[in-house]
Amino acid sequence: VSCSVCRLLVALLSLCEGLGGHPAPRLRSSDPRADLDSIISLAKNLLSDTKHLFHHFPVNTGGNLADLGGPQVSVAPMPCVNPSLPQVPGGLARLSTDLQSYQKHLEWLRRAGPVLRPLEPDLGALHTRLERLLKRLEHLMLKLSLPRPSDPQPSLPSHGTHWMVVQAGHAIFHSLHLYLDWAARALVLIRNKL
Repeated sequence: VSCSVCRLLVALLSLCEGLGGHPAPRLRSSDPRADLDSIISLAKNLLSDTKHLFHHFPVNTGGNLADLGGPQVSVAPMPCVNPSLPQVPGGLARLSTDLQSYQKHLEWLRRAGPVLRPLEPDLGALHTRLERLLKRLEHLMLKLSLPRPSDPQPSLPSHGTHWMVVQAGHAIFHSLHLYLDWAARALVLIRNKL
């Protein structure tokens, strides 16, 4: 009996030693700064994507996103993020609302015309990344117990001519590129205040 107990103990010890070599599973961080790091990284990737798409549109015709009901982009340094912490909730809510508006513009653009069909894989990938960014931002706001802003409802045309779609595409990607550049910097300031 003692020999079988010894074998059982040896077997258990070798099992325990085998488990010791494997790291314990990582728990998800509850630190909102880690979430913001992920959000900042996604925003920077989207910034690169918008630059790529902007340069691959058929022609550069100019255009103004405000004509399509888009968010107004201020190039002034960090207009919505004040260095004080009370601005964090308002800054995150504004980012969420503006990015949702851009998401609706991208959806419209993807449906608007056959002229952009060659860009559909890139447009789809950009839309997916923007959706992921919005979900992570929404998750962070939920974690910080911040109210979810209401969904924006930009007024977009039901369809457009070939020329209008190209103009709108340039306007959307130029504006989104500027906005993401601002947003990435604003998110860094928000992260530093948490």
